[in-house]
Amino acid sequence: MLDKILNIKSPNYNWDSSVPILRYVFGISFILLITTLMNYELSYLTTVLALGYIAPGKEPLTMKQGISFVISLTIITGLALLFSYLFIDYPLVFMPLLTLAILWLYYTDKLVGMVKLFSIISILLIPLVSMEGHVLGNFIAISLVFNAFMAVTLTQIVFLIFPYSQYDRVFTKAQQNTPKKTEIQRFKYALNIVIILLPALLLFFIFKLSGGLLILIFIAILFMNPALANAKVGSILILANVLGGIFAIMAFKLLVIVPILSFMVILTICTGLYMGKKLFSNHKFAPIYGSAFSTFLLILGSVTASDDTAGDKVWTRVIQIAVAVVYVVVAFGVLNRFEKENKIEKINE
Repeated sequence: MLDKILNIKSPNYNWDSSVPILRYVFGISFILLITTLMNYELSYLTTVLALGYIAPGKEPLTMKQGISFVISLTIITGLALLFSYLFIDYPLVFMPLLTLAILWLYYTDKLVGMVKLFSIISILLIPLVSMEGHVLGNFIAISLVFNAFMAVTLTQIVFLIFPYSQYDRVFTKAQQNTPKKTEIQRFKYALNIVIILLPALLLFFIFKLSGGLLILIFIAILFMNPALANAKVGSILILANVLGGIFAIMAFKLLVIVPILSFMVILTICTGLYMGKKLFSNHKFAPIYGSAFSTFLLILGSVTASDDTAGDKVWTRVIQIAVAVVYVVVAFGVLNRFEKENKIEKINE
């Protein structure tokens, strides 16, 4: 059923079955249009992060959930700012505490997925940006909270246009059937993330590489997918993000020829239909196409929101994201290989 979701040539085609994918594609295109017209700071993050609220199996938030999410993020960004004010000048205290905060965020199951994702981005972005000045840290904190508010608000409007239906329950049940990790498994996974993330974190902190923070953000987003620990999934993820980068480059080249907002929305719809058909399928690697589409949106949004050097930045963004994906996949591969060798040695002993 889901594999034929776009088979509209069929005389008996059931349009209701297309509600999930239409919500995903046209919903995110609507959000892209609104955020681009409003043109606020880091508006492209709203589009990328909104994907998490209209992904397969996601139910619309209640008013209470939406308000709780924004309040939670406001508190966390406030704590990140306070942390920066107190410890940014004391690196021997700053780095260990930041590492412990990251370890706890990846370990805990008390925060829902999107709250956790926004929190991780906040705790990574705000302290490192604050190295350039506390004013910049304040600006980023306010921008993140506003982006969270816009993501929640706009996705709820999308659900009003494309209501949650029985065809969404197929994906919802699949998520509910996913086995929960034990505390030991969660701690082990969080510890592995910290081991992998720490070298990159130290590199950004020591050399103040604020211009490449997109790499760090994307690494944090990738870590939210536990399937990356599988080498096969990791290699496919590299290809999927390369695909997203290629689509973004092609879209940018076309936008140079036809620099019209409506044309950018049409390009997003076309790309979304292609990747959405793969995402809303029964294929075991279907979620990878969600990552590819987020790559497309992140590159295109960050480039079109920049200045006249956008032509150079599109390649810079593609390279930055490619570096993030390759680093995460290779690091997981090395870590898994090391763990297997240790197990074999213990067995032999």
